[in-house]
Formats: sequence, structure tokens, C-alpha cells
Amino acid sequence: MQYRKKLLTKIFSVVLCLGLLTGCSNGSTQSDNASGIKMYLTVSTADTFRQTIIDAAKQQAQKIGAELTVQDAQGSLENQLAHIKEAVDSGYDVILCNPVDTDTALQLQVAAGDLPIAFFNSCPNSERLEAGKYIFVGSNEKEAGKYQAEYILNKYSSKNDINVAIFKGEKTHSATLGRTNALKHTLNASGKNIHYVFEDNADWSTDTAKEYFNLFFKTGQPVDVVACNNDDMALGIVQSCEENHISFDTLPVIGVDATDAGCQSIKDGKMAFTIYQSGSGQGEYLIKAAARLAQNQSLEGIKYLSDDQKYVWVPFEKVDKTNVDQY
Repeated sequence: MQYRKKLLTKIFSVVLCLGLLTGCSNGSTQSDNASGIKMYLTVSTADTFRQTIIDAAKQQAQKIGAELTVQDAQGSLENQLAHIKEAVDSGYDVILCNPVDTDTALQLQVAAGDLPIAFFNSCPNSERLEAGKYIFVGSNEKEAGKYQAEYILNKYSSKNDINVAIFKGEKTHSATLGRTNALKHTLNASGKNIHYVFEDNADWSTDTAKEYFNLFFKTGQPVDVVACNNDDMALGIVQSCEENHISFDTLPVIGVDATDAGCQSIKDGKMAFTIYQSGSGQGEYLIKAAARLAQNQSLEGIKYLSDDQKYVWVPFEKVDKTNVDQY
């Protein structure tokens, strides 16, 4: 009788262990498999960089078996709200949203109802994010602004006065605010006399940046460096400099994103510096995080996850003529 009792105890222990192992195995594989999961992506405007995110998201979704629908809101909040309504009405499991205006995050969340949202590219206020429900996947914009400032301070280490022109992205975009504020904060903290001789929103546009710089050039104000919130605007400055016969040796033009065109400009000796923002990395981790949200799983274990699990920060990297071939 005692032998039978011990035998039953051993059998029960083995079954329990197998069950636990099976449970752990399912937990680890579920997050890598999103077969049947329906994802709806709405992008504010599909510009050059955002398209790299979308392309990578498509590849990753296909890799893990998820269905991904992509819609361009064309800068319209009304269109974006219609996209979210369509996602809800059509039985999607998760929304991937690059908000037209981050100040409308609450409105977007209300429209989404019970659906979780993975925000990307433009980050809502931290108060609007919630671990496991509303998260952000992107790069920490403060790093980009800080890296630009460090380049400027290193370039002009022997000067006490530095004249800086700043070309900013969309007024309400989190990248515009984060990059510009960090750039100015780092410059101002240097102890040097920083003169902001030009500062305006060129809305990420090459043509608009070129037009604005042409107007600025006519004023004859001295400028030591042009810092742009993205490469597209920096390329507009490059075009203006070429047309106005301004030497790139005397006026460094710096950007952010390390787009193909931006990197080529550095190789050609025109742009001086940019910062690699991995659109492909953001697209990949956007889908990985969205798959977890859709299946009500924890984001624990996802690379670059913040301690509060509200953010997945894909890191920036500095790019200049010494390492541009890597990008």
C-alpha cells in the first residue's frame, strides 16, 4: 500500500513537471507566432523614413504569420479616426498608429475601444501610455538632438560664439520637439555663446527647407552650422548651398535618419553628419510588440524594452565620413 502511494506520488510529480514545461514552451513560442492575428497600421503620412518602417513591418508580419493592413491618413486626423473605426468594425486584433497629432492620443484610444495600440514614429505624452495596452516603439529623440549638439561642440571647440540655424519638422511631432529641445539644451549647457540665427518648421520637406534657406541666405547673417531634424531637410539645405556656391568645408550641414540619400550626400562630401535611426529595426520591433499586445501577452523579454514597459527604444547611431560605408 505504501509502495503504491509512493508510485502515485512520483507519477503525479512527473505529470506536473511535464505540464509546467509544456506551459513554458507555449509561452515562449506564442510570442513568436502570430498566425491569424490581424493588425491595422495607420500612418500620418508615408514619407521616406516612415516607409522604411512600413516595409520592415510588412516583412516581419509575413515572417510571423500576421495579417497586416496599411493605410495612409495623408495628414488628416479625420482619416485616421476613420481608419481606427474600420479596424474596430472589421475585427482587427491590434492597431499600429503613427498619430497625425500626438495631442489627440486620447481621442484615438477612445475610438479604438478595447483594442490595444502600438504607437510608432511620433510619441504621445507618457500619461497616455499604459504597459500592456498603449505602448510606443521608436527611438529616443533626445539622443538624436544630443548627438547633433556634440558634433557641433566638437567641430567648433575653439570658438566661444557659435551661430546655429535649425530646421525643424512638423510642429506637433514628438521627434521635432525631442530633437530640437535636446539639441538646444546640450548646446546651451556648454558654456559657449550660442546664437540661434534661424529657427523654423520646414515640416520634414526638402523643398520647403531649400526655400527657407534661400530666404535666410539673402539676409547675409553669419551662420556656422545648419542642424536639421531630418535628412530630407538637410538635403534641401545642400541643394541651396550648391546653388549659392557655399562651401561645405565652411558650413557643415547635419541631419537625422541616415537615409540612403543622406548617406550618399556624406560620401559625396556634402552633408557632414547624420544619425542612424533604424527604420527597419523600428518596423521589426513594432510588429513583435504588437503581436504580444494582440495576444494579451507581456512584453517582458523584448529587446530594448524600457523598465516601465511603455516603450521599446531602438537606439540611434552616429554617422559621418569615417563610418558611412557601414550604413
